[in-house]
Amino acid sequence: MIDFSHSARQVRLSAGETFASEPRACYRDAPEEDLRSLTAQVEAGIPWREAVRQRYSRSRPWLSRIVTDPSRDLFFRLHPPPPASRVLDIGAGWGQTALPLARANDVTALEPTPERLSFLRAAAAQEGLAGRIHFVGADFFEVDFATRFDLVACIGVLEWTPKFRLGDPRDVQVDFLRRAGAILAPKGSLVVGIENRLGLKYQLGARDDHIGVPGIANLEYPEADRKWRALTGEPLRSVTHSRAGLAAMFSEAGLKVTACYAAFPDYKLPQAILRAGSEVDRFLSGGNFVPEHDGIDGDLLPFQEELKSGYRVLAARGAATEAAPSFFMVAEAAGH
Repeated sequence: MIDFSHSARQVRLSAGETFASEPRACYRDAPEEDLRSLTAQVEAGIPWREAVRQRYSRSRPWLSRIVTDPSRDLFFRLHPPPPASRVLDIGAGWGQTALPLARANDVTALEPTPERLSFLRAAAAQEGLAGRIHFVGADFFEVDFATRFDLVACIGVLEWTPKFRLGDPRDVQVDFLRRAGAILAPKGSLVVGIENRLGLKYQLGARDDHIGVPGIANLEYPEADRKWRALTGEPLRSVTHSRAGLAAMFSEAGLKVTACYAAFPDYKLPQAILRAGSEVDRFLSGGNFVPEHDGIDGDLLPFQEELKSGYRVLAARGAATEAAPSFFMVAEAAGH
């Protein structure tokens, strides 16, 4: 059972139940009609991963991979919450984090895009997990949880939060982190998965995963915003940060970073998740390397040798973490 309020309405939701608000703007990585069709196929008995592969393996292979690849929850397999934890997955998407966590925990899947929530519910029912998940269709900013959570997961969400709200993008992100920290139980953790603005691949010319062009999002925000406006006529509303920039935002939000991990080739399909600092340096200076891809289409980047060389140089100086492609940041409320 979880308790929250939404638009002055008090809600008590049992596991297996759904609360759905009227959506406003929300993130979509696939057409609404596709998700509705896929959900119907899952409800008809086609295994959900197979349904996604049949639909997208040829037309949109990158989307197919990031929805179905089991590495999506690798971080939580390496660093699981204690069994029977109360978990909130913000921006649960297609269920890549919520479903595996629900096998041993009580999960609340919060997803504002209605057809994604419907797909997640169908996939959960197919896996026999629907009775372990609370399904909340709402914008996180519009939900006030009375329930406190042992783990709040925010994977691939923080960078998008300014897209759908007014105000300075960084202020919106700090507010999001503050709200997430406020609903942590004592000793609870917030885990944020996000790209690194200063990732080496972006410095070498890779396209940003969110705006799809190189040489803009890796700049300091005022200059990045200026260049994006010149290119598109629109303000830049999808914003990533360096490790230091993220740590400063967490601190402003009343959170204490307890761990930072570098994810290679990224947090979406991680193959190596390493503790920031010497562990990253040892891995890269020891001849290890994970080929990196374009975050828009998943194609291997053409400058793998440059990446290898650049990481070796940085590792020798004890600085490779700062150029990692993605981070998992772990934090707790500062007063806990």
